[in-house]
Amino acid sequence: MECPSCSTTFPDGVTFCPSCGWKVAGDPIDRAAHNLMRVSKEVLDTSLRFVEKSAKAIEPAVDRTVKKIEEVTKPVVEKAKPAVKQAADATAKAVDKGVKAGRKAAEKTAEAAERAAKKIRKRIR
Repeated sequence: MECPSCSTTFPDGVTFCPSCGWKVAGDPIDRAAHNLMRVSKEVLDTSLRFVEKSAKAIEPAVDRTVKKIEEVTKPVVEKAKPAVKQAADATAKAVDKGVKAGRKAAEKTAEAAERAAKKIRKRIR
């Protein structure tokens, strides 16, 4: 008998090819399922090896690109720092001013509400 996967010749009555492990005997559905799983695993393993090899091959280029991006962007970031600090300071001042104005408005509203409550209490008595 000859293995349909690797063409190795072996005696009849064998369930698996002694060379590659291909299932050559038994229920046809069981054989197909077993052999499909085997092929799928081989495809996945080969794909994984290819991806790992590709990643190793492009790693130096990626490292060089990252370094170049860092070199190019560092001066831009350094130039932007004073403007960002200025904007942060201006934002903090505006927020403080808004809080103070809100506090004053809340106090005036509370005072007006208290006056109104006093007037209502006087009328009720």
